[in-house]
Amino acid sequence: MNAYIARMCTSFIDVPDKIAVAVYFAGCSLRCKDCQNPELWYRKNGVLRSLDEVKEKIDSHPLADSVVFLGGEPTDQVAFLTALCQQIVNKERVLYTGREFEELSTSLLEYLEMIICGPYRSDLHVGGWPASSNQRILTKKGVSWHLLNS
Repeated sequence: MNAYIARMCTSFIDVPDKIAVAVYFAGCSLRCKDCQNPELWYRKNGVLRSLDEVKEKIDSHPLADSVVFLGGEPTDQVAFLTALCQQIVNKERVLYTGREFEELSTSLLEYLEMIICGPYRSDLHVGGWPASSNQRILTKKGVSWHLLNS
C-alpha cells in the first residue's frame, strides 16, 4: 500500500507540549480558501511512499512521542492513513483535517487519539490554536470522543 507524502519532519508546534513526527500528505480535494499549504493540494508535489517506509521513519524518530498527520488532506488517502495508524502503537496519533468529525470513517477514528477538524477560515482566524474559531479539537478517552474547545 502506498500514499503520496510531501514531507516528514520533526514538529514542535502541531501537538501542544509534545514533540511529534509530522507526516504531510500530498493531495487535497477540499482546497480551503487561504490554506497555509496550497502547494500540497496536488499529489504531484509528493512522493509515492510505501506503508513500511513511512512507518519506519516514524518508528525510528528518537524523541517523538506523537505522530501528526497533516496536508494536503490526509483523509483523501484514508485507506493508507487507517492502515498506518493501525500499525503505530507506541506514539499518540493526531489528525488535522478540513473535514468535520462526523464525516470521518469509524475505522479511522478507532486508531486516533486527537483530531483537529474543520476547514481553516481566515475570517475566523484567532491567532492561536487551532487557527480559526470554527475548528474543533477532539480527544479520545477510552472509546469516547470529547470536545476540548467550544
